[in-house]
Amino acid sequence: MKHLIAALVLTTSVNALAQETPAQASVSQDSHQDLRKRTHGMTWEMTSSNTKLKNKDTNTESETTSTESKFGYLYNFGRFELGGAFTSSTDKNEDTGDKTTAGTFELIGHINILKNEPGEDLVPYAALSLGSVVMESDTLDAKGSTASLGFGLKWFPLSEIFALKAELGAGSASIKDDNTDIELEVKATYFNIGWAFYF
Repeated sequence: MKHLIAALVLTTSVNALAQETPAQASVSQDSHQDLRKRTHGMTWEMTSSNTKLKNKDTNTESETTSTESKFGYLYNFGRFELGGAFTSSTDKNEDTGDKTTAGTFELIGHINILKNEPGEDLVPYAALSLGSVVMESDTLDAKGSTASLGFGLKWFPLSEIFALKAELGAGSASIKDDNTDIELEVKATYFNIGWAFYF
């Protein structure tokens, strides 16, 4: 009789242990599912600079103030994100008052090295963009195309939906002035800091 009771206790303990294991495994899955999703991403970046140029031959100086704001949307598939962005920029010569404005629309793709999903705080990525640009001033009326390639990092320090982002890369633009038919090719490197909001 004692052996029978011991066998029943042992069987009950084994069954209880077997039932707890899946439950414990589901706890991490449930907590993972409770995190906020990152399906849609709204991004914002801003750059402001002041440049002073001095001609040593003529001893003349010029000063230019530049501001740039970039707003974008990304649809997050996890391993990659697709979307678009609009950039508005202004360059003003403080001495002459001449102002040049530009607007750029880009198609953007991010390839995430780590999957951008709830629970992942650091997401490094590679970025590719293709776009069109329009530039206007008192003497300039130009249109063209742009392309860029960069590498960046999204950091979610406070929550699952807010990220700080930084991106370093290089870009080029081919621009033609409709007034003079002059064609320009511009190459530049960039470093942007901004934020992203996912929901």
